[in-house]
Amino acid sequence: MVAIYSALCAFLPCISYLIIKNRKEKKFYLIFILLFILYIWMVYNVTGVGGLTDIFYAPEGGNDSIIKANINLNPFSNGIGITFYLNIIMCIPLGFLLPFIWKDYRKLYKTLLLGAGFSLLIEISQLITTRATDVDDLIANTIGAFVGYIIWLIFTKIFNKNFKGGLNGSKGPIIYIALSFLGMFFLYFPFWFALNIEPILLN
Repeated sequence: MVAIYSALCAFLPCISYLIIKNRKEKKFYLIFILLFILYIWMVYNVTGVGGLTDIFYAPEGGNDSIIKANINLNPFSNGIGITFYLNIIMCIPLGFLLPFIWKDYRKLYKTLLLGAGFSLLIEISQLITTRATDVDDLIANTIGAFVGYIIWLIFTKIFNKNFKGGLNGSKGPIIYIALSFLGMFFLYFPFWFALNIEPILLN
């Protein structure tokens, strides 16, 4: 039930945008846009992005400070563990889907910039959670986007050397990332499903 509620928070703003804009993309790419939104939601769900609920509510014993995360700005200060590799794997689909769906992201630097920006958005939002905001995650996520892009290049070489399909414009994925994030930030209140969480209003 919580997962369905969480998914609706991310999907509804994006679906509303598609309807309002009356997008006329081919059905093939609409399917992959929905897949892209699903992937973005899954990343938000796994990483635990921050939201209003983290600002105004906290578990018992929480503090009144808005900044709750442990912050690490020193790369590889704790070495490279399994989490680093998992963060790489997590962003491989992003590096593949961006150039697959949108033509503008068939330039490596654009995919890497958006991959890094996506990761930075998550890390900044985690400042208001009890999770860690870590520069290592930013590095790993960007590497993951790079690996995904290389996989896309291999894919095009194997299946269609003259691959020309895709949507125009570079704002599409940015809009879907932003809308799904805002949906999670403003609409997702998991404490409705966890009665042991008490509200702690900030001074």
